[in-house]
Amino acid sequence: MLFTIACTRDIIGYQIDVQVKAEGSETISSVTTTYEDSDLATDFLAPSEVQYQRTFTQVGGYTPGVSRTVKVSAVNDSGQERTASKRWQD
Repeated sequence: MLFTIACTRDIIGYQIDVQVKAEGSETISSVTTTYEDSDLATDFLAPSEVQYQRTFTQVGGYTPGVSRTVKVSAVNDSGQERTASKRWQD
């Protein structure tokens, strides 16, 4: 699976753009996105899909010097989980 995670400052907090693309013959059956270890969403894809994309707006806050983490976990049609993360500092 190929993950793309983009985080930009929003009016309040951040805008987080997530994209997951399946590779080869695999498909995506679910995707979980977390920010600072808090769930933003768990999406179950039925039937499973070859691409997933979602945007979250006004997530969290901005505090200079604080480290942030977004994690995205995707499960393929065989039940295998893959995880990617993006880390930055305010």
